[in-house]
Amino acid sequence: MELKTKKVNNVIVVYLTGRLDVHLSADVEKEINKIINNEPTCHLLLNLSDVEYMSSSGLRIFVSTMRILKESKRKLYLCNMNSAVKKIFEVVELMDMFDIYEAEEEALKSF
Repeated sequence: MELKTKKVNNVIVVYLTGRLDVHLSADVEKEINKIINNEPTCHLLLNLSDVEYMSSSGLRIFVSTMRILKESKRKLYLCNMNSAVKKIFEVVELMDMFDIYEAEEEALKSF
């Protein structure tokens, strides 16, 4: 899976699309880890506006990415979460674990 990205100052914005399920999660995680390794001083913003569905394996990507970034004193923010994805975060009580923003611009200002 090819992820769309853009760099804004020291933040890499990653645009996730489609379904983050067991079939795609490993590929998405590899791509995100590649971005983290290629940009060792950048923070990460995951834009979820085009994510239709997310399973527990999708959630695992976010948790492992956050841990990797924290080790190097970098941040992971999430933005543009639709109501279905937000509901998953609420059900598994992960809303407080992440910095979640309504809009990409708002998130970028917070870094």
